[in-house]
Amino acid sequence: MEKQIKTIGVLTSGGDAPGMNAAVRAVVRAGLHKGFRMIGIQRGYNGLLDGECFEMNLRSVSNIISAGGTILYTARCLEFKTKEGQDKGAAKCRELGIDALVVIGGDGSYRGARELAHRGIPMIGLPGTIDNDIACTDYTIGYDTAMNTALEMIDKLRDTTQSHDRCSVVEVMGRNAGYIALNVAIASGAMAVLLTRKGIRYAARHSG
Repeated sequence: MEKQIKTIGVLTSGGDAPGMNAAVRAVVRAGLHKGFRMIGIQRGYNGLLDGECFEMNLRSVSNIISAGGTILYTARCLEFKTKEGQDKGAAKCRELGIDALVVIGGDGSYRGARELAHRGIPMIGLPGTIDNDIACTDYTIGYDTAMNTALEMIDKLRDTTQSHDRCSVVEVMGRNAGYIALNVAIASGAMAVLLTRKGIRYAARHSG
């Protein structure tokens, strides 16, 4: 017989992305509405290993939607990449009485969640990464905001570029995924866009 889930933990891990607070709010409010006890885990997997957690209520997630970053904070955790760290994380969940976990983050966060799931901790993942590099997901939390931020910056830069009759090269984030670069280039009318994937460089050109 499966153990009944009564307490759900929620954490944000990896790079922060706009929309994480909205996701935390939705998870906590939905969980409380369903009668679950909700636990906020601070600083991602690092905080889980250190037991940095607190019980969340409706007041905990009030007025946070417009705030940037994540109210639960985030951090990368090298220890959690090891088998010992993953075992410790699963044991810590049981020690804290956390029956299931909601992880908001990117591919590294998902790998950590998978390891906890293999150790018997039920898991739900919400894709949060500006890179938009989570498989089987059309758009991730933070991706749209990242593109709009880049477009706003390019619009401001274009005035100076045109005034001085110069060409500007704009580099955006995205690691191994070129979605931000490609879509921002198209939306801004760039003369060229360079994408790097799997060590191969592509160049695509279109009219400005």
